[in-house]
Amino acid sequence: MTLPFLVINPAKFALSFSLGSFLVMFGFSVLIGPVNHFKHLISKERLPFSLVYFGSLGLTLYSSLGAHSYLGSLIFGAVQVVALVAYVLAYFPGGTQTLRLGGSLALRGAGSLLPR
Repeated sequence: MTLPFLVINPAKFALSFSLGSFLVMFGFSVLIGPVNHFKHLISKERLPFSLVYFGSLGLTLYSSLGAHSYLGSLIFGAVQVVALVAYVLAYFPGGTQTLRLGGSLALRGAGSLLPR
């Protein structure tokens, strides 16, 4: 039911997903401690992810609530989904390697679809 809803009204989907995404981050903060989680998010190796994630979260909310942009909600919502999945997979053993493998397979598949 969520996929057709995403196409019909991405702003409502983006708002719901942003709330859920924020709650996932809050859950990690509760599990490992707010100070440790904040230090982890601003560490040198995680700072680019943090900027992309929180930037996409803010831009998704702005696109949905402020600008009422259909395309902006879709794009920034998709970026937020990718950033959240990458963050969660990084906590599983072998998650980073699996994410790299999946990304390379997706790029190879997309490259075969593009004209040469």
